[in-house]
Amino acid sequence: MRMTATQRVDLWLRHATPIALTVLLAVLSVVPIGVPGYATVVPAYTAMAAFYWAVFRPDLQPPFALFLVGVLQDILAATPLGMTALSLMVVHGLALSQRRAFLGKPFALAWLGFLVIHGLSAFLIWLLASMLVLQPIGPEPAVFQYLVTVTLFPLVAWIFVRMHRYVVR
Repeated sequence: MRMTATQRVDLWLRHATPIALTVLLAVLSVVPIGVPGYATVVPAYTAMAAFYWAVFRPDLQPPFALFLVGVLQDILAATPLGMTALSLMVVHGLALSQRRAFLGKPFALAWLGFLVIHGLSAFLIWLLASMLVLQPIGPEPAVFQYLVTVTLFPLVAWIFVRMHRYVVR
């Protein structure tokens, strides 16, 4: 049975949802909310998306699109070009390589996996940023951002699960 044009567009929109959601999160990550110092500790929403979709629907989040989202976020946040993209590639690659360990297991295991994978990615970015300025950067903002990110992961993952279940299918 052939799909109608409307069905093809509907399917394309459903399959575009993970990347579109990641782009939206990248934009929301740089929107100023008026809280002093928030920009330095804003949760890594795009890393959460990279992890979730790499584990549960890697076919809908191609690495090249994720890389472009990272570059967009770097441009919007005025951070060194490629830092967020590299971070997302690390999270995506590690999550994809460990995908089988997370599928069909309790959520706590996926959360622990995100905690470790994002921790490695955050450390790598902190290290590269320190090398970029030729001196160690104070780790406090990076550590606080990491803690906020892993604490919010269950809530954001719950939203991703709902999107996955009712929109993406």
